[in-house]
Amino acid sequence: MADLGLNSHHQEQILSYMRFAKLQRVQRIKAVDNNFGDLKESRLVEDTFTVDEVSDMLDGLRAVVHGEVETELINMAHTNVLLLKQLFGQSEKWHLKLQADISELENRDLLEQIKDFEDVQFSKKQSDYKMSFSPEHKKLQPLNESGMTPLLQMEIERLQEENLKLRERMKSTEAQVYDSC
Repeated sequence: MADLGLNSHHQEQILSYMRFAKLQRVQRIKAVDNNFGDLKESRLVEDTFTVDEVSDMLDGLRAVVHGEVETELINMAHTNVLLLKQLFGQSEKWHLKLQADISELENRDLLEQIKDFEDVQFSKKQSDYKMSFSPEHKKLQPLNESGMTPLLQMEIERLQEENLKLRERMKSTEAQVYDSC
């Protein structure tokens, strides 16, 4: 199995998202193909056309394809934002702040690595896919089942106690300053 440097659970989540994205891509390509087919069936009924007629047909087709592609690019951007929102929301529940290096999103070497990962994963036989994918991977697993939960909870409690002590110390210092005035 190609490796992205992540644990198997996260790698499976990425693979699941890549399957979703591939399905969306296939559907959009079919829509573009249908646009060309519609033009052939509806407008190409004569044997000869003038330059103006061909130009009008191509302009119309360009407008339709442009609208289709733009709509899908917007939809994909919004889908990615929803995915990030889910991840950030889950991390905020544990007082974590995730940060993405946006400059890496156009790194050709990393994009090629993802392409290779996708090629390896999707070149498997369909039967391999059915055996390796189980329904329990459809949703993100709760964090409280991982080994890090007790450590995170202990750190949160320690910080809360430290905050409480600092507040008490601040109050006593304020009282001392007030009494000395």
